[in-house]
Amino acid sequence: MTKITALRSSESYSVGMRKFQPAAGFSTVLGIVLILAALVIGAGGAYWVYTWQHNKVRDLTGRTDSLSSQVTSLNKQVAGLTDQLNKACQSTQSPGSNCAVYTYTSPKGVTIRIFSPAKNATVASPIAIIGEVPGNWSSEAQFPVRLVGSGGAVVTSTTAHVLGNWQTSELVPFSAQLTFTAALPGTGQVVLAKDNPSGLPINDDSVTIPIKF
Repeated sequence: MTKITALRSSESYSVGMRKFQPAAGFSTVLGIVLILAALVIGAGGAYWVYTWQHNKVRDLTGRTDSLSSQVTSLNKQVAGLTDQLNKACQSTQSPGSNCAVYTYTSPKGVTIRIFSPAKNATVASPIAIIGEVPGNWSSEAQFPVRLVGSGGAVVTSTTAHVLGNWQTSELVPFSAQLTFTAALPGTGQVVLAKDNPSGLPINDDSVTIPIKF
């Protein structure tokens, strides 16, 4: 009787244990879910990489187009500057002669090269000012130019534009044009002033080109 009871207890325990054992199908489903989750994560990562690369390519293409446009614009400006220089040389130099280059040194020792106007040249409106200045003589690629009469008064002023890198200390081309209507007697000066956004006198510098009216 005791053996039969023990046997029945053992069978009941085995049956109970089987009830708590996970089904083999559940493990298979769990594995499939994990695989699908890994595939989804992998696909999402691949899509992110593709999107990032696509955006980088589009950004580089935009930069290339912008750079190409800037180069084209610069070439046009250089062509215009060359044309101005040729006209200025024809008006101030002897026919067939090369345009002279005049070198000026500012009070602070900055060297500037001027192609036009020639030193002590007789000028009329408009006056083309063409030459080379250190890029950092300007601010945002610009610096002021003034026409001063024989009495020291400012007749007119304009802004010169630097072509190229305005943050370098190397010489870069610039051009400007001074226009005036009144007839001016005697002599005068074209003053190229270093752009000074600070307004502090200690940062001022300039070069003076003597001319005749």
